[in-house]
Amino acid sequence: MSNIRAVRKRQQLNNLVAMVMELAKPGNTIVDFCSGTGHLGIVLAHTLPDCQVILIENKEESLVRAQSRGVELGLKNIGFVQANLDYYTGPFNIGVALHACGVATDMVMEHCIQAGAAFVISPCCYGFIQNAIKFTFPKSKRFQETLTHKEHMILCRFADQTAVQLPPGRRLIGKQCMGLVDLDRSWVAETHGYSVQVMTMEPESCSPKNNMLVGRLPHKSGLEVDASQQEALRSGGEAAMHSAM
Repeated sequence: MSNIRAVRKRQQLNNLVAMVMELAKPGNTIVDFCSGTGHLGIVLAHTLPDCQVILIENKEESLVRAQSRGVELGLKNIGFVQANLDYYTGPFNIGVALHACGVATDMVMEHCIQAGAAFVISPCCYGFIQNAIKFTFPKSKRFQETLTHKEHMILCRFADQTAVQLPPGRRLIGKQCMGLVDLDRSWVAETHGYSVQVMTMEPESCSPKNNMLVGRLPHKSGLEVDASQQEALRSGGEAAMHSAM
């Protein structure tokens, strides 16, 4: 990994870890879905020694490398499971994923919602989003009333246009489209009682795909949800969606 890429990876990790630290309580179980070689899960296990961290990864080579790194660091609060993410059925409190590709973001969110767990997810590869057995797009009722499936797919294609070599104006459009795709996702979670924030990593230059979805159940976290703020966010999102299309 080049020095520049390493710096950006650390910045990405810092953003997700900071949000998880706000949510986590001693004794919590945190699941790192699509964990790869363990960049995120290992940092969480080191940072939160009173929590149990489980890494889920379907590639054996990646998981073996993550296990080796965990042993080298002497981590005792970390576990490893080789499986597709939807085969994990154990209880957990927080689900995380760094750059979950395409519908993997939606799969992680659904898994967290079914478990009643908070989530911190960084989506990626918006252009790979497509209808699947479990999902059809757009997902939320409000987006379904506004966009056809074909129009949503076009939105996803534009959301992938954020590469640094593209003109600034085109990257801005891509960023706005990313926000709309993730707003659709967040509204679905809100129908299950979640409070969801669509956030931007800092600095924005840490990744062309710099959105984060942070979801929590207010009655579990003890946080009060300001209804007027939620309505303002919804209204603003709807206005942005109409202007973009």
